[in-house]
Amino acid sequence: MIDLVESRRALAGSGSVREQVEGLMSRLPAAEACAVVEHLFGVLPLLDGFFEPRREVVSGPELGSLGLFTPTPEPGWAAAAVAGEPAGEGLLLRGEVRIPGPASGGSIVLARLAGGDHRLAWIDHGAPGVERRGSRTGGPVRDGSPCWLALEGATVGPDLVSRAVTPAAGSDLFRHLEAYAGVWALAAAIAARDGVRALRRAARLNGHQGTPFSASQTVAMEIAGVEIEMELTLAAAQRHLASGEEGGLGPLAVAAAAARTLAAVAARTAELRDLAGLEIDGPLAGGSAAALSAFLGGPPMIESELARALGIRDLAAHEAGG
Repeated sequence: MIDLVESRRALAGSGSVREQVEGLMSRLPAAEACAVVEHLFGVLPLLDGFFEPRREVVSGPELGSLGLFTPTPEPGWAAAAVAGEPAGEGLLLRGEVRIPGPASGGSIVLARLAGGDHRLAWIDHGAPGVERRGSRTGGPVRDGSPCWLALEGATVGPDLVSRAVTPAAGSDLFRHLEAYAGVWALAAAIAARDGVRALRRAARLNGHQGTPFSASQTVAMEIAGVEIEMELTLAAAQRHLASGEEGGLGPLAVAAAAARTLAAVAARTAELRDLAGLEIDGPLAGGSAAALSAFLGGPPMIESELARALGIRDLAAHEAGG
């Protein structure tokens, strides 16, 4: 179980955002560290920026998560909005969202009202009308794996509903999510770095008849390929946070690169485990990669938001005469 109070205490006076993220990633398992990063740099800024006043239970020892990055057939974060209808001064919510894991006690979701307006809403996971599932269709919830919140008439009071928001590129909400994406990118790049180190370690320790797999040119090249990608991504993520978004790549571009790198290291980990028989530990062994990629919805979703922010799809439609 993640001790959020202890994590905050350890972060007190720890310096820059980069130093805080690096400290969390060094002290906690990767998925747990990313959950704290999401709470501190994703959930709390949204509560401060859009909810008035902030609810104390959310800013206390309870861990919050973002139910904003649910995979859907339609690309983009806004496509995952749940249906909301007025219920007194609050909202009645219906729909489903994916969150990275079961450790949090509540989540922020995006609600779409009948007139097309949007609001953020805080959902307590133990509230009536809220069910946690291991998949879209059901099943047990597993530690370290993404899970789903099924909202079937969940009622949210007015103090848990935000002011009006828009998910459009350039909006206040979009800028908040962009900023969080830049922080998550560093955590993901560090997880990828630790995953590469685990591959190097496994290649040294596993072998056949006294010869380690590190002596295999094929294995060495496979690891070197993702290692180069990881080093470039980690440098970009560190530079982004150090620059304060002045110059260099934007946060969504860095997050997209980090998500792709994380997926590449996870794929190489599974390949060397399954095809070469290496016993591999580290943050991307087992099912950890799925939980880590779920924090921003995975590479295609992040790249879709990046394209939207750059106006690429609008440009394509214009060139096609649309």
